[in-house]
Amino acid sequence: MKRDITWARVWTSTRASLKNGLSAWILVVKLMIPALLLTRLLLYFELIGPLAAVFEPAMGLVGLPPEMALVWMAGIISNLYVAISVYLALLPTLDPALTLAQVTTLAGLCLVAHSLLIEGQICRGAGVSFWRVTVFRLLAAFLWGVLVHMTARLTGWGAEPAQMQEFMNLAAEPVPPWGVWLRITLEQLLFILILIETLMLLMELIRYFDLTRILMKVLAPPLRLAGVGDSAVMVTVIGCVVGLAYGGGLIIAERRSGRLAPQDVYGAVLLMCIIHSILEDTFLFCMLGASLGWLLAARLVWALAWTAGLTRLARRPFWRPLLVGGGGNPGPLA
Repeated sequence: MKRDITWARVWTSTRASLKNGLSAWILVVKLMIPALLLTRLLLYFELIGPLAAVFEPAMGLVGLPPEMALVWMAGIISNLYVAISVYLALLPTLDPALTLAQVTTLAGLCLVAHSLLIEGQICRGAGVSFWRVTVFRLLAAFLWGVLVHMTARLTGWGAEPAQMQEFMNLAAEPVPPWGVWLRITLEQLLFILILIETLMLLMELIRYFDLTRILMKVLAPPLRLAGVGDSAVMVTVIGCVVGLAYGGGLIIAERRSGRLAPQDVYGAVLLMCIIHSILEDTFLFCMLGASLGWLLAARLVWALAWTAGLTRLARRPFWRPLLVGGGGNPGPLA
């Protein structure tokens, strides 16, 4: 009987995860179709070059072709799936193909700063200024790109072509006929559905086997060094693993209940903004050929260092009005 109950619970959880994955996919499709259509039109009328030229100086600082600014912008405005779709649409136009270091740089830009409008509102609900956290994320992402690019230049690391998973590359030519483009788009949407459902099941397995508890033990000490107070450690780890929407929602609830110290909110939200959905999102870009070590270990170190620097500066009277606003302590934010 006990086994039957267990399998019943597994089936119920699995079905709920698949249903949530389908709902997420429908939302992604609504966002992807306009972005893909716009990218198609830009390619068709040969407007990618003039538009990308505007971003050439900034992209040069991080060692990326100017066209990759459009990928990052797609992620900033919408989400990572849309950014990846735009990247795949632009992929046939890239000559030469991106290197391992370049894909890792692009992945970091998108992972650190994406969905800024939606996630910024979540941070605002948790008590952090929307505009400040948006600027912090953009700056942290760009500095990440500079860091990876300079490391690659000085050491020669990542000069080889990125090894993307074959099933990710669906396009065959820069501007395929409309019929071919429609087929490729439908295949891409179907692939995204399979990918989302797979990731949802993976996260369900992680929760079922309580693997987050292991991550909590590993991440708790460095979180404290980064300026995340004891009352916010658990919700911060959950946000880093599961996602900013869930972690931010927990922070809002815990803050209203009084169980979360106001001064602990600042560091917790900043860290979750820089690194969240650490397993799911990292997996996405590794399939594009990005370095797992850089996206997982190096990005975590960068997020902790960035958060530690800001939280310490925010305690100083000179920096507090700029970083926190309102002239108060780093808890009740503007």
